[in-house]
Amino acid sequence: MTPGSKMKSFEDGQRSMMKGEVSEVHEIIDFQAKISDNPLRDAFSGKVTVHTQTGGMPAMGEAARTLIESQYAEDGQGTRLAYIHVPFCETRCLYCLFYQNPLQPDSSRRYADLLIRELQLWADKPAQKTGLIHAVYFGGGTPTALEAVDISRVVRAVKTYLPLANDCEITLEGRFHNFTQEKMEAAFAAGVNRISLGAQSFNAQVRQTMRRVDGPEAMIKTIEELASFNQASIVCDLIYGFPYQTMQVWENDLRTAASLPLDGVDCYQLNVFEKSPLGKFIANGKLPAGADKTERGEMFARSIHLLTQSQWRRLSNNHWARTFRERNLYNRFAKGAADCLAFGCGAGGKINGVSYMMQRKLADWEREIEAGLKPVAFATAPTPHWHALRTVSSEMELGRVNLADIDREFGLNLEGLSEDIFAQWEKAGLIRTVGPWRVQTVAGQFWHVTMSQLLLNVLASRLRS
Repeated sequence: MTPGSKMKSFEDGQRSMMKGEVSEVHEIIDFQAKISDNPLRDAFSGKVTVHTQTGGMPAMGEAARTLIESQYAEDGQGTRLAYIHVPFCETRCLYCLFYQNPLQPDSSRRYADLLIRELQLWADKPAQKTGLIHAVYFGGGTPTALEAVDISRVVRAVKTYLPLANDCEITLEGRFHNFTQEKMEAAFAAGVNRISLGAQSFNAQVRQTMRRVDGPEAMIKTIEELASFNQASIVCDLIYGFPYQTMQVWENDLRTAASLPLDGVDCYQLNVFEKSPLGKFIANGKLPAGADKTERGEMFARSIHLLTQSQWRRLSNNHWARTFRERNLYNRFAKGAADCLAFGCGAGGKINGVSYMMQRKLADWEREIEAGLKPVAFATAPTPHWHALRTVSSEMELGRVNLADIDREFGLNLEGLSEDIFAQWEKAGLIRTVGPWRVQTVAGQFWHVTMSQLLLNVLASRLRS
């Protein structure tokens, strides 16, 4: 950390962007970026959101289930996804705000049984039996916390009850700890063709501070073992901004990843949430603050430099590939308008623009599955023009957008409605105009989530006028 600097929590940055005047992220329409000689540092006071939102009309409980069931009555079309949630972790990482349940001795078998039953519940409905699924993502939590036999059972059930495309990307997310050879073999034999590992950092001090269990040597051994099967894309997540993660530590993380037999690397900015254990530790002085906004921007820029220098290929603002085995399909399309069928306690999905989430409390999810009910907790009906706006958001994720193309697809005038926005952002050093494309600079790539959210907000407001 720079002497005298202070890292803001995610909520502090969000409040500064919202200026205390609005209650919902999707209501902010002040898109102006600060004009300075360092847009990477100064363009905005903070991130406005983690993922872009478009708002909508919420429904809860039985009303939510009825709404989602009505969407399942329609045939599936276009590029489609499925998300399978496994809500167990053997330990809780300090920075995580999404910890749900500790892993118990009987958790794996019972959860797999009920998850397979959930996959069966609506298997005869048009949205689940028609239209190909192009990517399946097992997330969590820790999917690799399941026993080998249960990993196999659940993956095979997905292949039985979902209409997977022949080249469907099937991702199993996991951590290094307790990812045994038996589990690797079971996953590959069942059909998993992509493994996403939560490395976060290869530095022993950073990992120990965040309560990550395995050290660098064990991590490298696991990656090499997975790669030796030669059956899947092996990807790891890296995060920048942790306490004790200096620029030199971050560079070493990047160089280590680039030297390993990985097919892909994801580079994410740390979000320190006030209610997370990490946020509380920093606030109470038990841990030093991590990188401030300026340093995080510099770390992002350094990742671009080093991975480009290592001849890695850019897939999106945060995703990189070393080989052509890595496609990153789920992450690519989940940010857009694609349907995503959700299964498992706490899983979130989207169908025909209606977003929804399964019951987050394990007991509630179990009770509804056992009663033969799809355990939908809540849903949100989309706003007008949601499809076009989600398309804009997903294109911004790739570091550029061609609004003329989107206008032709949807019969709108988004290019004209956003001309002043992009002109201001170009003046602020966030955008370059290349023919019909609005291309983000390095600073624009760093701030792209905030820019996307502001762009969606303003376009939605102007389309209503």
